[in-house]
Amino acid sequence: MGEANATGTPATATVRVLAVSRVAPAPAPAAADPVVVKLSFFDTPWVVLPPIQRVFLYELPGGDGEFTAAVTRLKSSLAATLAVYLPLAGKLAYVAGTGDVVVDCVDDPGVAFVEAEADAGIDTMDVRRLASDEAHDIPAFLALVPELPTKVLPAPVLSVQATRIPGGGLALGLSVHHAVADGQAVWRFMGAWASAARDGSPVTKSLPAPHYSREAVHVPNGDEFARQMLKMVAPNLPAAGTVADYDFSQRFRLARRTFYLGGDDIRALKLRISALAEAEAEAEDDVVADGRSKKKPVSTFVALSALGWTSFVRCKGLGAGDDTYLVFLADLRARMDPPVADGYLGNCIKGCLATADAGDLLGERGLLVACRAIQAAVAEMEAAPLAGSERWIQKMMGLPFARLANVAASPRFRVYEASDFGFGRPARVELVSMNNDGEMVLVGGRGDGEVQLSVSLDPARMEDFKAHVFATSAAPSDSAAAAAN
Repeated sequence: MGEANATGTPATATVRVLAVSRVAPAPAPAAADPVVVKLSFFDTPWVVLPPIQRVFLYELPGGDGEFTAAVTRLKSSLAATLAVYLPLAGKLAYVAGTGDVVVDCVDDPGVAFVEAEADAGIDTMDVRRLASDEAHDIPAFLALVPELPTKVLPAPVLSVQATRIPGGGLALGLSVHHAVADGQAVWRFMGAWASAARDGSPVTKSLPAPHYSREAVHVPNGDEFARQMLKMVAPNLPAAGTVADYDFSQRFRLARRTFYLGGDDIRALKLRISALAEAEAEAEDDVVADGRSKKKPVSTFVALSALGWTSFVRCKGLGAGDDTYLVFLADLRARMDPPVADGYLGNCIKGCLATADAGDLLGERGLLVACRAIQAAVAEMEAAPLAGSERWIQKMMGLPFARLANVAASPRFRVYEASDFGFGRPARVELVSMNNDGEMVLVGGRGDGEVQLSVSLDPARMEDFKAHVFATSAAPSDSAAAAAN
């Protein structure tokens, strides 16, 4: 298991804007073939939420002198990629006559591209420090991602910022409107953009051109459900405010840290869970001939989500009788009827909800109980992928947020490999827009078999969370392993 340097302190970040330009799709879309994409039932809940913001930190091989060439490469390859991923160059617009929200790519499609530089006089604005500190420098990360105005429609879908960081660093910041693309779609776009910059084309054998017609997503009465969802979450369109007008600014008062779990740590965690499952199976006489449990083994996602959930419950001081919840999103592409192809550029996800008594997650079998609850939520979704989707928002708003954790993304997202633009893989990739106390982000790490776990949490609870994660997932030492054999 690895952890970043924990000694970093938040910086007062100063970034100066050098230029703002507009990157248009190249080649431009044909005027005779206008593209207007009506949002689907899966897209509309995200209309009111803040944009997805990520930062990618690079150490340029050629130092500061390579920044200008890197920006030129980023802009030209972005133009080529937007020509294929056209909705990301459009604007979200409200159609009053029908009550729909659409992605309008007809009127001057393009993306704002900000070029900036960090203040060389601030020692803490250093790419190596930002890439290695366990604690996120939230002011610095916020300064490295571009604004994306989303509160009133029409609103842009994507904006980009490239910032020169003293010492040969480059920060690439993205802000994407979630109503147009889910995590899988965004990472396919990033892979295509990097391919265009590195190899000359956004379309490859492994990354074919995307499709974005919402007709690919078959939901009975989907259009009517989409309009009903819009009326519920954004009753004052074109003002895209929520009924509750939730204050997302509170998220910046939370602490954020990143931990790295290596392949050995993950295997040790799974072995611990397997041992608990086998002991339970023996007690219940529920084993096969070789003594193993008949129940399904846990995936990396389930094991790490269970680790995060039990750590959250422990650090929050919850106990027996406290109901606690874990929320995560499932990709429905392969589960729809008919299935939706992987290249779909849009949202095709459903919220899953695992629940347990906090006391059961604190005991000796806590990890296993958490895994079983998560697996049960997945099984419920697989049995009926669309069931209850129209009531998901109401269900979420009725939950006790103080006892709710959520997991975003997936270890399957190989974010470091996907974002090599020809000047090397990033030194760090982080989701800047973490909104909740108890939010965790799982993505593939920098090393083989590694997973990156980032968490947003009440600062007073963070050390307890970290201690439980490290104690529970640590791989045995060589001496301990030898003694056990």
